[in-house]
Amino acid sequence: MHSIVENIKTKSSGLNLRPPVSQEALALAEDRIGFRLPSLLRELYANIADGGFGPSYGFLPLLAAVQEQKIGNVVTPRIDSVVELYELFKKGDPEDTSWVWPDRLLPVLEWGCAVRSCIDCSSSPLAVVRDEPYVSRLEEAPSLEQWLQSWLDGHDLWNMNTRRS
Repeated sequence: MHSIVENIKTKSSGLNLRPPVSQEALALAEDRIGFRLPSLLRELYANIADGGFGPSYGFLPLLAAVQEQKIGNVVTPRIDSVVELYELFKKGDPEDTSWVWPDRLLPVLEWGCAVRSCIDCSSSPLAVVRDEPYVSRLEEAPSLEQWLQSWLDGHDLWNMNTRRS
């Protein structure tokens, strides 16, 4: 197991997370998105949990959304999955045909107000890109590993320097 996965698993212990993703679910997710997930991303989902770990509100679930739930007087919102968002974004915007979602850019984390951190699975170091729909798409970190290590080290990823990708 990758050492950063072990560190995140340790940091996430005690959290009420969904179970890890099965190998069958990983294969189904890859079939739906049309490419193999990078090994680090596979390890995160297979060894820690099906989302919920990591910065901000945590990684999104991989394959299936978490439905809205009412617990007493509190309603927890629906949480979209990585695969659902990728499939939706790849369809494009029928009202703006110039808007195109890049191949292999997986939305993995929601910051709020539709701002997401995405992993560029077309790049070898797996750059992390912040997408703010119709506003900007900026690089947060040159690699997923560096981004996660910055979070583990206590850095505020929301306010990290970003540059246009």
